Amino acid sequence: MEFTEYNLTRVREVNKKNIIEENDYILYWMQAYRRLNYNHALEYANHLSHKYKKELVIFEGIRSNYPWNSERIHQFILEGIKDNYEKAKELGINYFSYVETDKEISKNILIDFSKKACAVITDDFPCFIIPNHIEKFAKQIGVKLFAVDSNSIIPISKYGEVSATARGLRTRIHKNFEEAYLNKSKKVISFFQTKKKSKFNYESFIPTEKNISEVMQKLKFTNQVPKVEIHGGYNEAKNKLNLFLEKNLNRYKDFRSNPHSPEITPGSALSPYLHFGHISTDEIITEIFNFNSKNEWTIKNLNTDSKGDRENFFHTNQNINSYLDELLTWRDVGYLFFWNKKEFNKDLNSLPNWVKENLKKHTPDKREYLYSKKEFEEAKTHDSIWNSAQKELVITGKMHNYMRMLWGKKIIEWSKTYQEAFETMEELNNKYALDGRNPNSYTGILWCFGLFDRPWFPERPVHGVLRYMSSDSTKRKFKLGEYLDYIKKLENKSESLF
Repeated sequence: MEFTEYNLTRVREVNKKNIIEENDYILYWMQAYRRLNYNHALEYANHLSHKYKKELVIFEGIRSNYPWNSERIHQFILEGIKDNYEKAKELGINYFSYVETDKEISKNILIDFSKKACAVITDDFPCFIIPNHIEKFAKQIGVKLFAVDSNSIIPISKYGEVSATARGLRTRIHKNFEEAYLNKSKKVISFFQTKKKSKFNYESFIPTEKNISEVMQKLKFTNQVPKVEIHGGYNEAKNKLNLFLEKNLNRYKDFRSNPHSPEITPGSALSPYLHFGHISTDEIITEIFNFNSKNEWTIKNLNTDSKGDRENFFHTNQNINSYLDELLTWRDVGYLFFWNKKEFNKDLNSLPNWVKENLKKHTPDKREYLYSKKEFEEAKTHDSIWNSAQKELVITGKMHNYMRMLWGKKIIEWSKTYQEAFETMEELNNKYALDGRNPNSYTGILWCFGLFDRPWFPERPVHGVLRYMSSDSTKRKFKLGEYLDYIKKLENKSESLF
């Protein structure tokens, strides 16, 4: 089972320890790409399994004490574990799921698993707590640890240095896309099979609906954020993708920015599934290219004379070009921003110099309105449109993309300091959004401060030359009646929250 030379650029040796061939199995520690297809990290683990003729063991776990932990996030992850467990059973893979509870805590379980492993492979996700976990684990174990990038269809390392703008990265994406598509991850993985499966000193969690419900009742979360109607896992992600292709793709370009209910706004709703790795960009792109097509899409269909052109490169269908620009350009610019310096988050020190100078100049400006983090969280501002966006986030775990930009801009304007505004956005987004705690969470927040943007004139109080947005201009640009009615219905169903 060969792993292509091109995709070896995705593989990073985290420590200098050896592969111990006499040990029992290859261990794949699944922590960011929580899926059993279209997954380069799993493919590399399987490649080593074939190479050394060793059993492949998959370990997927979830602890309960991660930052911004909540019932909402935990339920979503557990539903993904359920799909993986059932698929692994169907494929005959030795899959072990571990779910920590207050009474069942084992700090050394993964280290114990590594003791009989020839090598360990994990997911090279560049944000949140994962980079620190990888570096710490690499020092604790006695075998080689590889981290593999399966964040996007193009290896992030191929992009080079951080791009100052989305436009600058778009050219690099178009340059790399052809070769990356030819080496994309696989829909079906041919796993190395062994007659005898390894046994462990721990009991695997069996993720039935009943067991998930029972374990959720045992947990105490720091953040009291209720679960939502959106379900996690690959199966639900695939349903969302199919719905998008059938009903919304051909409306995407012209109507995606209009704030409406999810039934009307033609978004894909796949962001949480991409964040938790329940679905891959490789699969989404492949399905989009081949949807309702008589012939399989090939790289010959690319308009290579239009490299760097947002409108014409990928397809003759402008809706496809528009969606892929969001999925690749605007998503990958955030991942690249973290890639070469993986940290827990990014803050205002990450902003370009023109923004820092602008913020310094306007720090003394008087704020017409000032709200505390608690007032923001409870949607108690003077602005009914802003309040509606915040209520959507709290109640549903997501927010319309245009409203999210307005949401961030107003927090800057109504906070005592820029740092306080950043901390409010970070807290509210990461606490309530299912797709929070992601590279794009931080680059989206920092975009509100000017990241990946340019100066905009005229210069204004507080914002200075940052791009300005207001509720009044939003009302003029869109007919918000249906969106506000949708939020009101949500609020009526969730009276205890507001």
